[in-house]
Amino acid sequence: MVVYEGMFILDPTKYARDPSAASQQVADLITQAGGTILAARLWDERKLAYPIKGHKRGAYWLTYFKMAGSGLTQLERQCQITDDILRSLVLKVDSRIADALVEHALAGETGAKTAATGSVS
Repeated sequence: MVVYEGMFILDPTKYARDPSAASQQVADLITQAGGTILAARLWDERKLAYPIKGHKRGAYWLTYFKMAGSGLTQLERQCQITDDILRSLVLKVDSRIADALVEHALAGETGAKTAATGSVS
């Protein structure tokens, strides 16, 4: 199994209405393609450089996952036909730095929750 980094630009209006459902949709696509989620979090919500499917903003969802290379084609195809995903990019992560990237993503997820709640654990 290879570790991949996936950046998914989600429809910002659907993400704002129900963040857990929008992010769960990405997780479902990965698991249906035979992958296992290692870390997933909102990276940022920002203005796009150019409109995509009529949207000027996008919610960037960062995901690290393990998957056999054979499932990647299915994942990319499902991302293209899913309306809630405006764009996606999946990159193979070098095995020497995979653990550090996953830890960093998990730490960022914890930091984002702390900033949102205003408390320090």
